[in-house]
Amino acid sequence: MRRLAALGILLAAIAAAAQDNSYEASPGLMLPKGLVLFYNNRAPLSYATLTPRDVPADAVQLGEVRGKSCQYGVAVPLTASLTATSVSGASGDGGYWKAIEKITQAHPDITGIYDVKVDVHLISFLGFIQRTCVEVLGRGFRWSPPNPSSPQ
Repeated sequence: MRRLAALGILLAAIAAAAQDNSYEASPGLMLPKGLVLFYNNRAPLSYATLTPRDVPADAVQLGEVRGKSCQYGVAVPLTASLTATSVSGASGDGGYWKAIEKITQAHPDITGIYDVKVDVHLISFLGFIQRTCVEVLGRGFRWSPPNPSSPQ
């Protein structure tokens, strides 16, 4: 009887989780520590992309496209102890729009991207120096809608 009750609770929890359509975004901002001297960061929050179904049938495929943007941070401890206060700063645009901007610079004729994959890379050296990068990888296309005023 206990196994049946546990199975019922598990199934009810799975059903409740499947119906939860809430979305909680994590901004991915680099967090400075201690006394902050400078902070000018941007980071990815969320980005809606096209699926292969959304691409117009007469679009010209451009193949794989990729862009990368990074934010950087430095923290300098004020004393030589594990719990020391540090002086820190962070800067950089590690957001999607900067990565997309780099894609459009590399492919000036691009109209859009679809089938997008995003990866975030974090590199830290003893917690003093950090680099967080977002890399956007997708498939590009070029499309020009038909001009309704042109003669057929």
